[in-house]
Amino acid sequence: MPTQREWITQLIQQHYRVQAEYLWSKHPDYAVFRHAHNRKWFAITMTVSGSQIALPDVANIQIMNVKLPPEWVAELRGQHGFAPAYHMNKTHWLSVRLDNTLPEQQLMDLLQQSFVQTE
Repeated sequence: MPTQREWITQLIQQHYRVQAEYLWSKHPDYAVFRHAHNRKWFAITMTVSGSQIALPDVANIQIMNVKLPPEWVAELRGQHGFAPAYHMNKTHWLSVRLDNTLPEQQLMDLLQQSFVQTE
């Protein structure tokens, strides 16, 4: 059974026809997904320390950053399964846990919104 991160990577490749890009040798598992026509990022998946997203009791956690309308970010970032975006603009980006905390349909909806926000 694939992890949510593996599942989301496969979904992006199949639905959006985009391949993961691994841009940093220091972080070889950070996968960036961007539009082919404008090169804007619409998602990034990575493994970070839980303390980096306000989960001090978690050693490492897989997350996805997505770009959303600021009002969505403000509403969601305090809810379980979400955190202020790791290493991105915290007004427009949100970190989403990929540890089966959130249902797949919600992940798909957030990903679609991020895709639209960055077109």
